[in-house]
Amino acid sequence: MKMNLSNFIENFAEAIEDLDENTINPNTQYRKLEQWDSLAVLSVLSMIDLEYGIRLKAEVLRTTATIEDLFALVHSKNSNNP
Repeated sequence: MKMNLSNFIENFAEAIEDLDENTINPNTQYRKLEQWDSLAVLSVLSMIDLEYGIRLKAEVLRTTATIEDLFALVHSKNSNNP
């Protein structure tokens, strides 16, 4: 699957209950979202595994601040990307 930021944002929003895709953007500091809790962490990690075939540990999320940062991290670990 070819990775792009807009699809990643869509997948991110779908993974988190009660999160409207139209309320987030690449610069959203996702860990500050009202909906960000332990279930959201597991949901996002699961989405990344299922959609992109990449397994991340929850601690790795602390190294990113924005959705774009998280996308870049996932993109860098995806062996299908040049």
